[in-house]
Amino acid sequence: MTKALIICVALVFMVQGVRAHGNHDSGAIKPMMGGVLKSLETVHLELVQIGNEIRVYVYSTESTPKPLSAKDFPASAKAILPRGKGSENVPLKVMKDHWLANYDGKGIHRYNFEFHIKQGGHEDKITFTIEPKK
Repeated sequence: MTKALIICVALVFMVQGVRAHGNHDSGAIKPMMGGVLKSLETVHLELVQIGNEIRVYVYSTESTPKPLSAKDFPASAKAILPRGKGSENVPLKVMKDHWLANYDGKGIHRYNFEFHIKQGGHEDKITFTIEPKK
């Protein structure tokens, strides 16, 4: 009887301990526009795809990210086609806090969007996988 009581008390304390840790924020940065977020040393980049339109937003790396001016970071992009079919340069238009591109995948089901950005004193390459919606 006492053994069963000790087990019940121990289980109650374990359940309380598990519930006490359920509301902590992991500290992970969440996408502000609902896209795919990737982080570099000095900026966060978020890709948002709407049809053939691709937007890449740039944010600071502070604990609460703030939009940054896209014109402060030289960038270029290309679409890497599947199955070794090559690549195509994708022109970027600089907007206030993002870059804007239009790319028609011409019936392909998936491609990689390779984004080159100069930040932190050097150039970085970030790859996003895009699956166009039909």
